[in-house]
Amino acid sequence: MNSLTNIYKNNIQDHTEYDDGDIPMNYDDYESRIAKQHLYKLHKYSGELFEMLHDYQEIESWAQEKIATAVDYIDSVKNYLEYEMQYPGEENAFEDVEGSCNNTMQQEQVHCIDDILPDIKRSIKENTSFKFKTRDDYEIIVNPRISKNIYETYLKLNDYNKEKYSNNLVQSKISFWKVASFATA
Repeated sequence: MNSLTNIYKNNIQDHTEYDDGDIPMNYDDYESRIAKQHLYKLHKYSGELFEMLHDYQEIESWAQEKIATAVDYIDSVKNYLEYEMQYPGEENAFEDVEGSCNNTMQQEQVHCIDDILPDIKRSIKENTSFKFKTRDDYEIIVNPRISKNIYETYLKLNDYNKEKYSNNLVQSKISFWKVASFATA
């Protein structure tokens, strides 16, 4: 525990002064500043809790649940902001993507990646899973990590490989997992 405590202390920096000269400031909107104040409290209190608890100490289940919920919420916001910063040109992940396929299927069988691209983006942005049916009528549940890997791999491909990738992704359950494994590697 002491080594973990030392690592934690060494990695924490005092965040009282910021020099964000490259970030344009909107002085009419204080939401980010308020969020940073809340994050500072969260940082401070979680550090204190970290020091208070021992590895094998019993704590009430409601307290464990509150910690897990806080971690889940912070993780969701972090993933959302990472997505927004990584893909700043994306207007809205919930809008239909223009392409050769029509995105009106709503959890029915899909024909190409364009049918599930909005779901993939939503999965990444909101840190949620989604499901769809492949061409051979198997239901696939896709978690946010797989969504991110699939999307990032898809963006790196040329047009010919995008078409092959798209077809294999929605062809069957087996071909989907082969593509997902390829994207994860």
